[in-house]
Amino acid sequence: MKQTSDPLQREFAFFATVCAEYCPLYAALSARVAEDEPIRSLARGGHPQHPPANLLFGAVHYMLLCGADHPLREFYPTVGGTRPADNAWPAFRHFCIAHEAEIHRLVTTRLVQTNEVGRCGVLLPALACASASFSAPLHLIEVGASSGLNLYFDRYHYRYSNGVDVGPDSPARIETELRGDVEPPLPRAMPAIAGRLGIDLSPVDVMDDDAMRWLESLIWPDMVERLMLFRAARGIVRGSPPRIDKGDAMDLLPEAFVSVAEDSTPCIFHCHAIYQMDKAWRERFDALLSDLGRQRDLAHVSLEWLRDDPGPMLHLTMYRDGGAAMRTMLAEAHHHGRWMRWLAGC
Repeated sequence: MKQTSDPLQREFAFFATVCAEYCPLYAALSARVAEDEPIRSLARGGHPQHPPANLLFGAVHYMLLCGADHPLREFYPTVGGTRPADNAWPAFRHFCIAHEAEIHRLVTTRLVQTNEVGRCGVLLPALACASASFSAPLHLIEVGASSGLNLYFDRYHYRYSNGVDVGPDSPARIETELRGDVEPPLPRAMPAIAGRLGIDLSPVDVMDDDAMRWLESLIWPDMVERLMLFRAARGIVRGSPPRIDKGDAMDLLPEAFVSVAEDSTPCIFHCHAIYQMDKAWRERFDALLSDLGRQRDLAHVSLEWLRDDPGPMLHLTMYRDGGAAMRTMLAEAHHHGRWMRWLAGC
């Protein structure tokens, strides 16, 4: 690619490398979008803190999931396509030009709000560690909860590459590859959960078919198993939809925290959510957690890919008896939760 001052061109070129291993379709298309200014320009105008490549590809995928009739469908496995990714560009470009107005509307009005259920396979050992460290059951508070599917992690079944199976018999089955020499402390039983609450700037109603279809559209189309897992989890959660409060965690978290019953342990967690906030917000968030941790015991689980990290990192921070926080980097992981490399005990 030629050197350019256009950050959007660099964004798509980078996205092509991110997708290379797991989504050949987006890898091929991203490289071409990076060199095509008219198509690239369709990604402009979205929320400044949300990745433009995800918005553009999500808009196209959404329209195909909604039934748009176009030859491009033949390249998207999530709608039955089987044609090779290397041949998709002409159809993709034609689709974008033909649906320019609708794509622009979606890019400028929607948000990148993934609810990747597969990441629960990485979160589970950390949540189990938190549960084992306190005598009281966990009261979950998820920051950036989206539709709240990860709040119900204990209702899914897990299978790890070391042969360990954990959890109930469930239609939502999560497989996680373990890498490295250190095995995580996998629980024999699910942690006891006393309550569940989500906080999100723009909550997604699990009962809203259109809103959930947008979440589906953000799943990479080469990864059909992710879409099937998402739909299985949604089917479970629809039976008892979670409470998700709308607003900034900085405003809502203190009240949510004090409402947690004394016989349970607040467990605040977030997963690929606060990376979208600026450094000043994250510093204020850390300060808020420290303040809350001085008031009562608290567990904080973080699975984030921050700018200076080589990839997603899993941390567990525990606040006990009003003392200083004990923070442990537990693992590094794949951004969709496909694998994790455990680094330390807990």
